[in-house]
Amino acid sequence: MTASLRIAIVAYESVLPSALYGLGEVLTAVERFRSHEDAVPAVEWRYLLAGEEGLPSSLPGWHADDRVDVVILPPCRAGQIPACPDWLAAWLHQQHQQGAVLASACVGACVLAQTGLLDGRIVTTHWLLEETFRQQFPNVRLNLDAVVIEEADLITAGGIMAWLDLALRIVRRYYGATLVAQLSKYLLWDSGEREQRYYRRFQPPKQHGDGAILKLQRWLEAHFQTTCPLSQLAEQAAMSPRTLQRRFLAATQLTISSYVQHLRLEKARELLETTVLPVEQIIWQIGYDDRASFNKLFKTQIGLSPKAYRQRFGATPPVGGT
Repeated sequence: MTASLRIAIVAYESVLPSALYGLGEVLTAVERFRSHEDAVPAVEWRYLLAGEEGLPSSLPGWHADDRVDVVILPPCRAGQIPACPDWLAAWLHQQHQQGAVLASACVGACVLAQTGLLDGRIVTTHWLLEETFRQQFPNVRLNLDAVVIEEADLITAGGIMAWLDLALRIVRRYYGATLVAQLSKYLLWDSGEREQRYYRRFQPPKQHGDGAILKLQRWLEAHFQTTCPLSQLAEQAAMSPRTLQRRFLAATQLTISSYVQHLRLEKARELLETTVLPVEQIIWQIGYDDRASFNKLFKTQIGLSPKAYRQRFGATPPVGGT
């Protein structure tokens, strides 16, 4: 690392302004709160304007070829995945080869993936981008359970607001947990560990082109509470059970039983968030009858117990059994 910690924040096309300027504010706060002992590096940060015309001959106070310690690719506006210009990809490769840590939040991972630098790596991004990301970047290993995934040379963060988690993880790496705690209090931000799967919603693929399977998906969404034998589903879909299983898996990447399980858990989450129904009643409504098995399944898939989930996300306090 240089005498100071040099961080470049890439301001590419359609970047989210609140994240762009928020990252700058956090890094400015680091300089305010950090220890000013000689052994603790100062923070120098700059915006890198990533337009179509290419890399400027110099960043303010830095030469364009100078090494930076961290490069951050922030989120962008909803519904947009910006292209990574060739010059930016070359600059990112150069910085990575010189030892820079590459960091991204949300769609920033899509920009970074276009360079090939994420091939074979485990990364995260926003859970809504799963289908698009897997299609465009099949060589990247996606983990959507985590909010932040950190390796020696790469840090990726999930949702739109996860740029703050990303910033605090960078601060922790270079300045330690004490400064992170100070910043969290200053920012009124809970820096405790959490997982993206707490927030992730079930978004089954439906653009697969198999009309019979799509029709069955819609039927299952309306009747997920009912346990229906495979033979009956196959008869309804006018195909053999074996063919149905094969085509359903090819279209949705899930078995029929797993698909129904996801539908039931999604409904359970909705009821825990929006009602005060006892958990036993919710279990019955979604098609289960064993609380212990349901609690284990819910904790395994969502990462929280039903009680903890309701306490965290419920709009009203629970009444009765929890």
